[in-house]
Amino acid sequence: MSMGLKYHIKGTEEFGYIYVNKFLYSFYLFKNTIKRITDLYQNASVGFLKGYVAHFCYLRLISFDTLIKVVLQNKDYLSANCILRMLGDSVAVFRLIYMERDFNMLLLRHSLYVIDGCERNLDVLPEENHNNGFMSEEELAKSNEITRINREDRKRKIKEAEELIKNSPLKTKDQAAFDKIVKDRNWKFKEFKAYNKIGSNQYKWQDLYKLIGCCEGFDLLSFISQFAHGLSMSNLIISMTEDNINGIVSEADYLLQTLHEYTLRIFQEEHCYILEGLLDPKMRDQILACFDEQHRPSVEDWERDVSNQLRKACYMPPVV
Repeated sequence: MSMGLKYHIKGTEEFGYIYVNKFLYSFYLFKNTIKRITDLYQNASVGFLKGYVAHFCYLRLISFDTLIKVVLQNKDYLSANCILRMLGDSVAVFRLIYMERDFNMLLLRHSLYVIDGCERNLDVLPEENHNNGFMSEEELAKSNEITRINREDRKRKIKEAEELIKNSPLKTKDQAAFDKIVKDRNWKFKEFKAYNKIGSNQYKWQDLYKLIGCCEGFDLLSFISQFAHGLSMSNLIISMTEDNINGIVSEADYLLQTLHEYTLRIFQEEHCYILEGLLDPKMRDQILACFDEQHRPSVEDWERDVSNQLRKACYMPPVV
């Protein structure tokens, strides 16, 4: 299901867009969707899937916002690529887990994804901090309290995910496969089956990138990992030229539109409510500002077309 209006043409300058404005158009549409669903689903607990997904997307929204600011305000090519890599990984993860057609498999992947992340975090998050002479006793106590809260939060999330696994009907489908996948925290499993080595039944990151169309002819996301991991590429002086800006922004726009499409599939029942947000004057004006004067729809045209989409989605007579 797509919610793009007729003005959302996949073009650039010839349709009244520049790369940055095209990204901003996608960003504000996504922002509207995320604002609406997070208003509906404020509970982001592990066991409440729609709330968790809405929160996941909200965090990505913030990162997309940070990316465009790093590009336009700081002109920091290296940091922009690091953020782009993280966003690519996030969209690939979202595709694998939350686009899973089998709901029981989805919950299993979701639960193991949460547990894997929380356990890895607990492995490196100390139970208390060492002073090393850099903090006062008061600062150390405050730091330890924050650490304690963070550790308890991870433990609580693990328990919530373990409860989902405990109640999974998949264990009766294939107990051996279920036990092995759970033991390995293998949320990237290719098939629901028993196996010997985890790598024999686990998607590699390149495989996940292919799922979102980011590896066709050029493994872009693996390439920009050179920036994320601080390899020699990170020591090169690369100016943020117009071509570099357009390259990063266009890739970010693709990831943004892809994640938005996935999100709308999950929240199909909320489609009418999401569309209503496009009639909010503030949101409407932000979107319309992305066009040049020659191609910008009038407020009346915008509201009529949104209203007609809304009426169509809700089986109501059109506005003429």
